[in-house]
Amino acid sequence: MRLDRLGDDGQSDARKRQRADAVARMLGHLVTVVIFTVCSFWALERLGVDLVFAISSAGFIGVAIALSGQDLVKDYLAGTRGLLEDRYAIGDDVLLRVSGTEVRGTVDLIGTASIRLRTPDGATWHAGHATIDSVTNLSQLPSISHIDVPLEEWAAADAHAAVHRLADASNDVGLTGVVFLRDIEMHEPADESGDDSGDVSGEAAPATVTVRIKTNRPLSSPETDLVRAKLLER
Repeated sequence: MRLDRLGDDGQSDARKRQRADAVARMLGHLVTVVIFTVCSFWALERLGVDLVFAISSAGFIGVAIALSGQDLVKDYLAGTRGLLEDRYAIGDDVLLRVSGTEVRGTVDLIGTASIRLRTPDGATWHAGHATIDSVTNLSQLPSISHIDVPLEEWAAADAHAAVHRLADASNDVGLTGVVFLRDIEMHEPADESGDDSGDVSGEAAPATVTVRIKTNRPLSSPETDLVRAKLLER
């Protein structure tokens, strides 16, 4: 599952459109090759050439084509799978590991068989999709939610246990599709000693503390309420 970028302001939809365009372009290239191959065979047959005899007579050429075609199919399938899984997109800052070598750069082009990076020094770097061992996408960051909870209740809660409760609550009822990272930060409440802008009756507003959690996507209001309840469980 993809981690939405920090402060996502509609970029998710843009990335989906970008992936769809890239996959459509790769499929278009595949269809073009298939049509060209079929038309070539049809033209040879119309000219009276025995295709079986021609292919068997040029055995070494057939072997070369088969070997090169095997690598091309591997790169094509790996590239399509990478796009569908949103491993990278054009404009992403990534760290690729290829044959033990790590290269960092900005994705400049996603082709049918290879990916092109623009390195920090301005050079271009190419790699076949099937040769990529791992991808670290530095442009995909977790979504951060700030949840206010009553200070007294949070003081009575176990922060360590709250981390485990949230991790176990991933994809729970009411939290479908939400994955929690095991990372919780607490922000101390601001000093409100000189603030009398609270309740008009003169009563001080209850003190709260802000808990900072990381999830794979932004939380809705009902989901935020569920998370708040999970944080304060005992």
